[in-house]
Amino acid sequence: MTELVKRYTDYADGFDAVLILGVMDGDPINPGQVARNGRAIANLATSVILVVPGTGKTPAQVMTVGSLSADVISEEHAELSAIIIGNAEEGAEAAAKGLEVHAPVLIHYAGTEPVVRDRDAEVLKAAMEHGSDVITPLNFQASLVSRARSDIKRIVMPESEDPRILKATEELLARGVAQITLLGEEAEVRAHAEELGVDIAGAEIVSLNDPEKCTRYAEEFARLRAKKGVTVEQAREKIKDVSYFGTMMVHMGDADGMVSGATHTTAHTIVPSFQIIKTKPGAALVSSCFLMLMEDRVYVYGDCAVTTNPSTEELAGIALSSAETAVQFGVEPRVAMLSYSTGTSGKGPDVDSVVEATAMAREKAPELLLEGPIQYDAAVDEAVAKVKLPNSPVAGKATVFVFPNLNAGNIGYKAVQRSAGAVAVGPVLQGLNKPVNDLSRGALVQDIVNTVAITAIQAQA
Repeated sequence: MTELVKRYTDYADGFDAVLILGVMDGDPINPGQVARNGRAIANLATSVILVVPGTGKTPAQVMTVGSLSADVISEEHAELSAIIIGNAEEGAEAAAKGLEVHAPVLIHYAGTEPVVRDRDAEVLKAAMEHGSDVITPLNFQASLVSRARSDIKRIVMPESEDPRILKATEELLARGVAQITLLGEEAEVRAHAEELGVDIAGAEIVSLNDPEKCTRYAEEFARLRAKKGVTVEQAREKIKDVSYFGTMMVHMGDADGMVSGATHTTAHTIVPSFQIIKTKPGAALVSSCFLMLMEDRVYVYGDCAVTTNPSTEELAGIALSSAETAVQFGVEPRVAMLSYSTGTSGKGPDVDSVVEATAMAREKAPELLLEGPIQYDAAVDEAVAKVKLPNSPVAGKATVFVFPNLNAGNIGYKAVQRSAGAVAVGPVLQGLNKPVNDLSRGALVQDIVNTVAITAIQAQA
């Protein structure tokens, strides 16, 4: 399925429309075939016109086959835009009436030439223009690639010694996701790639001993850290570290963003960005969020990786930054300020902190849909929301979840990732002047590709 989505994304790039033929042969009787088609439809972010063959079937049989197929497709979160009864026998109108509960129905009678009547033309046009609001992990990842391609950025990856980085570089270049700069000695990096059978011919390779860059970067780093007493000579030593060198490339405009962390700790990756790139205007702090790819939607969880015990002001800042990140990646922000209490049901200093942070965030962004304090169940479950917070525009429909501290956030995202099978993309750093993102040291090649695409999209903004 992953390969299918990748191939379709690459093939469809630049077309106004693509017609996709489902894998079916005759009646949908093969076990799993209809479900697999439904999942493919959801993953390709399209809708489906279901064709039900009517040859040799009674209206009741046509209705049964059509209804079962529609139900299975819908269970896979695919959207049905029309149904066609093909080669129908007399009396097909009865079946059509039964199927119209699923989608508009068109009938083609056996032995006749296809004629598109006015009503049929309207139905077909609407069906073809019917998009999908379903976001699966695979189609979200495909959308990252498409958006990154729309305005190509240069991303530096310092850890060229790691085979996963080289394999990801090959895919990123082959699919036109970003321009890639690797740090290292060119002969060594290219020899390593050749040993792996990886094509990185299109990558730029920059040496940490490049005299021109070393001089520029050392002088600028010394200027930035002058109040800390850093000299140019001390700066020269500091930028020998790949994380500092890569971050300086971003700061100096030699790269648009950086992705690191495959072999380095989170602190090693992001501390240089605090010292060099710093926070953008209006951001209370540098924080992080995870894009949690659920079965049919995307949630944003913050902060689950950086800020240990945020102050009230910092918690409000995390909420605003997480809402901005949500918008950046196509998620309508409805922000839940999480707590063990919903509304006024609980008391205590932890609840008071969330109450204050919620008020502060509302004051800074009055147009933002935001609720707090609120428990997780009331934030996601509409039935619970009706009981606990019935008039809230966020309760039961939240998309952005702000945890009160790192302890809760890290436990929360890992619990959902491991128990609910969600795909956690991140951490995505937010609040920086220019994008730097951290990888897990257990990152897969696809994780690296996703993170580079995210960094490129952040750089576009």
